[in-house]
Amino acid sequence: MVQQFYVQNTKSKASPQAGQAFLITVLLVMFSMLTLTSIVAVAAFRGARISELELKSKRSYFLSESGIEDAVYRAKLGKFLPASYSLSLYGANTTITVTTIAGGKEIESSSDIGNIHRTIKTSLKQGTGASFSYAVQVGNGGVSLENSSRIIGSIYSNGNISGKNSSEITQDAFAAENSTIIGTNSFSIGGIARAHMIDGVTVGKSASSTTSISDSSIGQNAYADSISSSSITNDAYYFSSISGSSVGGTLFPATPPPADVPSVGFPISDDQINAFEAYAQSGGVHSSPCPYIISSGTVDLGPIKIDCDFTITGTAVVNMRGTIWVRGNFTMSSTAKLKLDPSFGLNSEVVVVDNPLNRTTSSKISLENSVQILGSAPGSYIAIISQNNSAELGGSEVAIRPKNSVDASIYYAKHGLINIENSASLKEVTAYKLSIKNSATVSYESGLASVQFAGPTGGLDVTGWLEVP
Repeated sequence: MVQQFYVQNTKSKASPQAGQAFLITVLLVMFSMLTLTSIVAVAAFRGARISELELKSKRSYFLSESGIEDAVYRAKLGKFLPASYSLSLYGANTTITVTTIAGGKEIESSSDIGNIHRTIKTSLKQGTGASFSYAVQVGNGGVSLENSSRIIGSIYSNGNISGKNSSEITQDAFAAENSTIIGTNSFSIGGIARAHMIDGVTVGKSASSTTSISDSSIGQNAYADSISSSSITNDAYYFSSISGSSVGGTLFPATPPPADVPSVGFPISDDQINAFEAYAQSGGVHSSPCPYIISSGTVDLGPIKIDCDFTITGTAVVNMRGTIWVRGNFTMSSTAKLKLDPSFGLNSEVVVVDNPLNRTTSSKISLENSVQILGSAPGSYIAIISQNNSAELGGSEVAIRPKNSVDASIYYAKHGLINIENSASLKEVTAYKLSIKNSATVSYESGLASVQFAGPTGGLDVTGWLEVP
């Protein structure tokens, strides 16, 4: 019998499911790699895009700042600064806009690089300080008080001080160098008196003279080379002689007399006034109609140069928003008002009246009736400045003439004559020569010791610098 053997094949056939799984795995790996590649590519693209946008944004910002810096530089150096102009950088432009605001300028620089906008804004205030330490300060022309006129405060004069007919200085009076203080028909000084010579004066406190005191009543001590025909409440200090006088205290003979007090300069220089004029002109020039007359309504004005005579009259109200330079004569009458814009706060401003081509018969100020010149708040003032120089040259033209019931702040005519009449009431007067009469008063306010003008000459103050939407 033949035995048959069968050999079984040990190789099994491949499962279809295993092949599918492998294919799916490969596809998943490929998909993951593609996804990862896409993610990386997108991230890289976004990063590049963000970097590009960030670069454009920075360039736009720097471009805007460049515009601000250019405008501030121009303003600081007094260069031409138009109301609107452009600068180019990075192949793009920034537009600079300059707006005049009360007491300064507002500058905005706006750039656009690749539709990315950046805007920078700054505010500039231009200012200088001035100290009016006395109710009245007078140059070599001296001061004359008549007919019950009063200075409520102190006076410092580089020239003579004379008073008559019940006129009065309520506090101290100083007459510098060889200047005198002389009174007629009741002239009184409430504080101390110092001069080269004193005659015919009632002094509330002590009196000091380099030469003589005569025909006077002294409330405290007297100091002089010689004393005659005087009444002295306390002690008498003299060097040469004393005669015909009553002394309530002790005599001190052979006492060297005091030295003369020195002349002093004025609070605002001509260079500062020139700078005020330049700043006013930077705000624009009014050349027509001339003369310029405002008789009704409320008008915003300044900084501005008015290239002719200027009159505010009737019921007109001028809201002052910057320095005003009148290149001619300035007149106010009736019930007109000149007031400082409220945005000035405690700052002050100036009106300069100056025709450089005629400072003898032009550059004059006349204020009458019930006009008012008002600051923006207590401690804020408008200084009315005349550059008329007739008095300094020996002439008789009046630089500033306030009369009737005028109410105003600071009057300033360092080269000219100020003539105050009737019931005018002022807060501070500075002049080469001064005449006060007919019940007029100058009443000093303590805030005048430190006045901050919003005009130029003290340099530019940057009050704000920020990015805006």
